Amino acid sequence: MQNRRQRPGFFQSTLVVCITASIAAVLLMRFAGTPGEKPLSFFSEDPEFDLLTTTAQIAAFEHVVVERGELQSSSNVEVRCLVKGRTSSSAVNILEIVPEGTWVEEGDFLVKLDDAALQKQLIQQQITCSTSESAAIEAEADLESAKLALHEYAEGTYVEDLAKQQSEVFVAEENLRRAEEYLQYSNRLAERGYIPDAQLDADQFALEKAKKELGVAKTKLEVLSKFTKEKMLTQLEAKIQTATAKLRSRQKTLELENKELAEIEEQIALCRITAPVQGQVVYEQNRRSTSTTILIEEGAPVRERQVIINLPDPSKMKVIAKVHESRIGFITKGQVAELRLDSLLDVPLTGTVVEVSEYPLPPISVYMSHVKEYEVSIRIDNPPLDLRPGMTAEAKILVDRMDDVLQLPIEAIQERDDKFYCAIPIDDGSIETRELKVGKANETSLVVESGIQVGEEVILNISDEGILEQMDFPEISTL
Repeated sequence: MQNRRQRPGFFQSTLVVCITASIAAVLLMRFAGTPGEKPLSFFSEDPEFDLLTTTAQIAAFEHVVVERGELQSSSNVEVRCLVKGRTSSSAVNILEIVPEGTWVEEGDFLVKLDDAALQKQLIQQQITCSTSESAAIEAEADLESAKLALHEYAEGTYVEDLAKQQSEVFVAEENLRRAEEYLQYSNRLAERGYIPDAQLDADQFALEKAKKELGVAKTKLEVLSKFTKEKMLTQLEAKIQTATAKLRSRQKTLELENKELAEIEEQIALCRITAPVQGQVVYEQNRRSTSTTILIEEGAPVRERQVIINLPDPSKMKVIAKVHESRIGFITKGQVAELRLDSLLDVPLTGTVVEVSEYPLPPISVYMSHVKEYEVSIRIDNPPLDLRPGMTAEAKILVDRMDDVLQLPIEAIQERDDKFYCAIPIDDGSIETRELKVGKANETSLVVESGIQVGEEVILNISDEGILEQMDFPEISTL
């Protein structure tokens, strides 16, 4: 049969990344031989190539996804700089900070920030507040004075002026009565010739004068009651309203100044940071860079809302693993994982997958933008208290397990047109091509459901060009 070019399928697309390493591991195992397994054999009838063989065996099958990850705490409290910057780019310096790794209780000292500029602002603001308070007191006194002036006029000055004007009217009326009597008396005397006409004219003039004076007194009384009183009351009430508005304005100014003073005092208090909860001090690192240089240290500047310290709870730890897109489909919540830390190789740990991200992580650089990785969170069961965030761990996530199933190494399988084949060596030196029905696969082995028997020998280096040329693959239909 004509040998057709191999077409990659599902099996090769998901496992090709591990074939090279797996071949080396399997070859070493086959050369050495394992209990119950036939060692690799070499046939040299054809000098152009050698045959490496293995046997189909029944064993436990485990599909494990192995990835590297980093430890984080499931319960992590971020301690931030809450001191407000005067500008968008301003920062404050760290004067004192507890050493990283220190275990702290709630309320313990963590960080002291530089508050020298705030102390200067505090003094200036205290002076401003005192000035505003003095102005408010003055405005309050002006208001009380205006109210007192109104009361004084309404209850005192006006009453006094009214009494005086009424008295003038009363006097004018009395003068008018007397002038009338004098005129009548003068008329009788004039009729008898006792007084001259000039005296009579004088008495007549006095009467007219008294009438005029009475009219003027009544007019003054009416003006005082109807106009002067209303004018004075309006002016005095306007002064009260003006003084009230002035007092309100100065009180608002004083309130704003006092509020700003309280904010400065609060900012000064925020320069001394204490632990909100118990935990272990971990400095925040620059996670936007590949550098692991710690940016938090005494003398380093920090901006508003910048994270300074993390307080993770070591009793609630998890591993954050980055899984390649070719294997993320195998990972689901609830799967069990074996964990091993680089710093604690002799301490085996177990965990459970608690979260699988639905979206890929952003690439670490433009050169790696074609690599798609997904974040998987694995909760550590009963973590020891000496775990530290940032430790590197290896996670072996158990995707599937099957007991007593027939298996072949993936190096002994070829895929053509979505079908799988193996090569059986014949005693006469020829090769038999046999189709297999396969099941699940991991990074090293493939479950064989039918097509080969237990202990049957197959060619391991089936991908060699000389072996492929001797294999009899069926024709691929082009219709």
